[in-house]
Amino acid sequence: TILLTPGSRSPVRCHEASMQSFAHLDRVWGTIQERKAAGDAQGSWTARLLQRGPEKCAQKVGEEAVEVAIEASARRHEGVVKESADLLFHLLVLWASLGVEPREVFAELARREGTSGVAEKASRRAGG
Repeated sequence: TILLTPGSRSPVRCHEASMQSFAHLDRVWGTIQERKAAGDAQGSWTARLLQRGPEKCAQKVGEEAVEVAIEASARRHEGVVKESADLLFHLLVLWASLGVEPREVFAELARREGTSGVAEKASRRAGG
């Protein structure tokens, strides 16, 4: 996969940009964990959302996913970028609310790597 980095017209391979991108997600995850530990719902949107529980966090993920889909259907590149950032953030907050660690999700992605999507879906149906 080839990407264009912000402010650049030079293509970058996806794996070349991934270390920087994952480092940024790691920083966001760390901030979410800090806000969760501090529990300051007055001063932190993240803490307020976490205090409202997984149900509210899940609702926000659903809302943001719909907003991404709307922007994509309208072919609004900038809207997709912005709403995707919101979706990723709220997904991380949802994970934090449930005690899901990003490494668990990445391990599941790694497990599925190289497996046909058709075969993977069939294995989920067979398993329950």
